[in-house]
Amino acid sequence: AMSDLNLPLIVITAAHGLPDGANKAFGRYFRMVRYEEAVKWPEEERKAVVGVVNFGHFHIDGKFCKKFTSLKVVSNIGVGVDHIDVKDLKEKGIYVGHTPGVLSTTVAEMAFTLMLAAARNLIQADRYCHSDRDVPSSRPTNMFMGQDLYGKAVGIVGMGAIGKEIGVRCKAFGMKIFYHNRKPCTKQEETTAGSAKYCENLSELLKISDFVFLVVPLTKSTRNLISTNEFKAMKTTAHLINVARGGVVDTKALVNALKTKEIASAALDVTEPEPLPLSHELKELPNAILVPHIGSATRECRLRMTYMALDNLRLGLSSNSLIRTPGEIPTESEVEKINARYQERLEAEDHKLT
Repeated sequence: AMSDLNLPLIVITAAHGLPDGANKAFGRYFRMVRYEEAVKWPEEERKAVVGVVNFGHFHIDGKFCKKFTSLKVVSNIGVGVDHIDVKDLKEKGIYVGHTPGVLSTTVAEMAFTLMLAAARNLIQADRYCHSDRDVPSSRPTNMFMGQDLYGKAVGIVGMGAIGKEIGVRCKAFGMKIFYHNRKPCTKQEETTAGSAKYCENLSELLKISDFVFLVVPLTKSTRNLISTNEFKAMKTTAHLINVARGGVVDTKALVNALKTKEIASAALDVTEPEPLPLSHELKELPNAILVPHIGSATRECRLRMTYMALDNLRLGLSSNSLIRTPGEIPTESEVEKINARYQERLEAEDHKLT
């Protein structure tokens, strides 16, 4: 959208467009052009671009920045920045912003939804009722037997902001919470996260957990974190829930573990590759629940993410500072403040953006 020509120019990298309400929010302060358009411009015109707003998995690195030589800020709508070469950009003096905190409760709710669906065979039961196999007169009484959440052990791999919110919710359901992190949380944080207990060893956590949640960023050290040995360590009755990144799990090993019933099921918001090709093995498996990376896909959450990305962009351009840069771990009180700020703003702005 070409608006006021005096506004700073930004490029949008988002294969399927920005979240609802974002065009209006950014449009107040910036002229926006889609990446596909901007690339065709002559070099002289591309020099006007000062910022990039990214939504989705568009690869941004030094090579990308050569196309826009006046670039100052890359603002990512989302937490994960495995598609952005942060180090490369920093060396070029370009700020990178992301949006942690504002999606923690939403993604935790999704993780919880996946756990409930897995524990009670919800998806299979729904499919059954929608199919012509469901003959009410001869319906067996012991169909789709699930398991209680109450009293079960939960293993949270990655006790960051999202992990803590998962802990809070599991505690409310009467579950026992264990977690694995590079280093233990403070006693206060453990208490807040549902009286969580630290497991120094990942395999020790996997051995005792009935439900395993993956909530770590994708890095060199977390790629294929869950592979053949890890599935061997898990209970045969355990469920794996991944709301992190597909690459944290070794897909081949996962398919094998599900086929051989080494674990009970997997519920995945993310996969490797993503999206899965049409004929992928995971799609054939009845004990795999698959959803298309919708962990933060609520209206409220996407707006909070949008506002934060907008603030990151404006701050980066005006005062050379950002609310959030990848790699800085926000403290609990910082996360709470960020959350409260954007929740208030959501409630105040809501009527303007619909």
